[in-house]
Amino acid sequence: MRKSKIKGQKEIVGIVQALKKQRKSIVTYNGSFDLLHLGHIKSLEEAKKQGDVLIVLLNSDKSVRSYKGAHRPIVLQNERAQTLAALECVDYITIFNEINPKKILEKIKPTIHCAGADWGKNCIEREVVEKYKGKIHILRWTQGYSTTELIKKTSNAYSKPVIKAVFLDRDGTININQPEYLHKKEDFKFTPFAISALQKLSKSNYKIIITTNQSGIGRGYFKLNDLKKLHQWLLSYLKKKKIRIDRIYYCPHHPKDKCSCRKPKTGMIERAVKDFGINLSKSWIVGDDIKDIILGREVNLKTIFIGKKFKSGLKIRPHYQVRDLKKAIKIILQSN
Repeated sequence: MRKSKIKGQKEIVGIVQALKKQRKSIVTYNGSFDLLHLGHIKSLEEAKKQGDVLIVLLNSDKSVRSYKGAHRPIVLQNERAQTLAALECVDYITIFNEINPKKILEKIKPTIHCAGADWGKNCIEREVVEKYKGKIHILRWTQGYSTTELIKKTSNAYSKPVIKAVFLDRDGTININQPEYLHKKEDFKFTPFAISALQKLSKSNYKIIITTNQSGIGRGYFKLNDLKKLHQWLLSYLKKKKIRIDRIYYCPHHPKDKCSCRKPKTGMIERAVKDFGINLSKSWIVGDDIKDIILGREVNLKTIFIGKKFKSGLKIRPHYQVRDLKKAIKIILQSN
């Protein structure tokens, strides 16, 4: 259907002749339509309202280069034509090679030719259109939209460094999850290879963020200050081992509190994104609990489950399953 809208110049002239015999009014509108945006859409919709049939006169790649320079177009003519053909308001598209569309307008002899407000009534097409008793319609200018501005925004966005992170569960991933509701430094024992794995990760450009459910606070087993003291000790100890931890986020709530931060809810990840500007699609989550995997999938993180067996009644599966943090970090760094 889309391709059927795209016609060569000889074919479009024949179509126009047949339409005119049916007393259809022909509207034309020309442009490069490189990187289609909302301003284009609004203009095309307005152009369509001026008559029965809207024919878009599309500048070819050669034409665009001739007046916008060798760096344009961004999108090649066949792709631009097919994108325009997908729009309901566009009836036909034909491509021309000249800088302006006067030659094809001479053949089509439209009832109405639409021009942008930046060109106005004195557009270069006016003479040939009015020669055959056609009229020029000036489209309302949609402020704030232009391909040039869109390119600038895109360029600025991609010129900034991508901030990515590895989100690590604490209990069962960094330290052995014993005793339950651990909150004393003397009980804190690292899992096998955790130190060497974190040392390697610390040399990468990933932010290293711990996200941990600590419902022992909400259950009354220990106090928030106990957790803060443990984490202060942990950060100090790891720093001596040349390990960088950029932030620790924790949920202190009881499961019945229905908070927004207890994993697998996304509150802690959302805070990290706000604090660091993290690109989640380039980031990872590592944990030994299904909650970590569900959380990761919810926010488009790549997921690694640590453990021998992944038991779940859900269809959700981790991207990788390994036995320890060392193997998890190896996967992450090899994918970098």
